[in-house]
Amino acid sequence: MDSPTLPHSISASSSTPFASAAVKPHRNKLLSRNGILIIIAASCILLLLISLLIYATVSKSSRNHHNPSHQTPTSDDHPPPETPPSPPPIAQIRLACNATRFPDHCVASLSKPGQVPPDPKPVQIIHSAISVSYENLKSGQSKIQSILDSSAGNRNRTNIATICLEILSYSQHRTESTDIAVTSGDIKDARAWMSAALAYQFDCWSGLKTVNDTKQVVDTITFFEGLVNLTGNALSMMLSFDSFGDDVVSWIRPATERDGFWEKAGPSLGSGTGTEASLGFPSGLTEDVTVCKNGGKDCKYKTVQEAVDSAPDTNRTVKFVIRIREGVYEETVRVPFEKKNVVFIGDGMGKTVITGSLNVGQPGMTTFESATVGEFFSTSLNLSLIKFLFFSSVY
Repeated sequence: MDSPTLPHSISASSSTPFASAAVKPHRNKLLSRNGILIIIAASCILLLLISLLIYATVSKSSRNHHNPSHQTPTSDDHPPPETPPSPPPIAQIRLACNATRFPDHCVASLSKPGQVPPDPKPVQIIHSAISVSYENLKSGQSKIQSILDSSAGNRNRTNIATICLEILSYSQHRTESTDIAVTSGDIKDARAWMSAALAYQFDCWSGLKTVNDTKQVVDTITFFEGLVNLTGNALSMMLSFDSFGDDVVSWIRPATERDGFWEKAGPSLGSGTGTEASLGFPSGLTEDVTVCKNGGKDCKYKTVQEAVDSAPDTNRTVKFVIRIREGVYEETVRVPFEKKNVVFIGDGMGKTVITGSLNVGQPGMTTFESATVGEFFSTSLNLSLIKFLFFSSVY
């Protein structure tokens, strides 16, 4: 029996059409794989280009952020510019400065932008004048310190500079007290404090003139002349404000008794009547301590300075009365800065006398140091019963 013949379709002969067809699927598979590789490579290149583009954009934006000149500013990028100070109210400043001895200097010192508020009240102009004086005082203290630092070996100049620094610290304290008093409406207290501040500055200025042997000192003397004028201007405004209030048009330059000016009598400090009460002298004072030249059973002290030293440091509202009996007291009396409301009462004109021997002509001596009593008198002082009162708190 013949074996079956194998079908030709499954012949292994390579020449058959079926052998050729069996190779084609493999070739297509190779072509598909190459296409995928090409697409992947193209995608990578595209991603690389996109990344480079993004990097360049971010880098440019960063450079523009750090260099504002390369970008247009917007309200979101920058805060609005600060509003410049308002121009000074020159007309109102000039009216207030008419009350001073140096009106042009006064106007110049207050005309810097922001120094005086727009449409100011008179009291605000006074505050500004006090502020100008205070700032210049601080500069003056620095100048004096420089003189002291450069004056090693020069006893007179060192002494003057040391005294100046001491009394200018008092001037600073009194200027600060002035501003507080003006704020609280105590204008007469403010005048007293500013008068003291001015006196301290003047004493330093006069002392410097005795050692004007260097350009540094001469320049400082010139500076203090301006400071004294500034402080005097502020004080003059207070005087007009005390007399005329907010009616700044009526403010006038200060006058003295030589010009026929006399201070208006204020309320009495005591319960007395007549001239003494109208002049503000307190009555009914009782001495806390008594000073007698030759001692005695009713006198606790023989010198005025001993009595002053016994005054309390915290006596701020109650007067400490020192009765000084008849006699000539040859001493220099110093009332320490911290002692308040010290009152001297003498036995009469020509009866109670305090006299000192210091004078400005002595080397390294200032008016402050030469004062017979405190820093306020440089000559012999006659103390008259109820006709002379000395309140240390006023200075």
